[in-house]
Amino acid sequence: MKSNIVAFFLTIGSVGLAVLIMWFYNMSDRTPPEMRFVAMELTYNSSTKEADLLNGVMARDDVDGDLTSRIVVEKTILDEEQETAVVYYAVSDLSGNVTKQSRVFPADINDLKGIVPEEEVLYPENESMFSIGTVEGYGNSLEEAGTEGQTENSGEAASTDGEQEQTTGN
Repeated sequence: MKSNIVAFFLTIGSVGLAVLIMWFYNMSDRTPPEMRFVAMELTYNSSTKEADLLNGVMARDDVDGDLTSRIVVEKTILDEEQETAVVYYAVSDLSGNVTKQSRVFPADINDLKGIVPEEEVLYPENESMFSIGTVEGYGNSLEEAGTEGQTENSGEAASTDGEQEQTTGN
């Protein structure tokens, strides 16, 4: 008899807990923010900054309100054939809901070719030289350079700054 009473209260408790969980789930914010773009004249080139790319981009959430200050530029990918740059944006609300969108800008490919460096990285442990550079201007590749173009081992690898990495889409 005692076990039936305990089982009854455990069942009631489980049902009550399930109802409580469902109520909290339905009350939570599960709607992602909305991102909007204002039309603007911008040509992506070597002097384009992140602030230029964020100009004219707005985000709003029905619960949190204006989220424009939380928008980030995730990456930029250049298309040499079409002479465009695709910029990827993301924004999240305070509940963790994320919206991602992209925008296409015309790109000055001739200007950008001048800032994409060809780097050399020396690996002293096996005395091989590798060149990390670009294939046809923009796609990063790892190619063995062989004996051509070898330089003295300075013990340091070349690095790029964030602006150049963004330009190449990394």
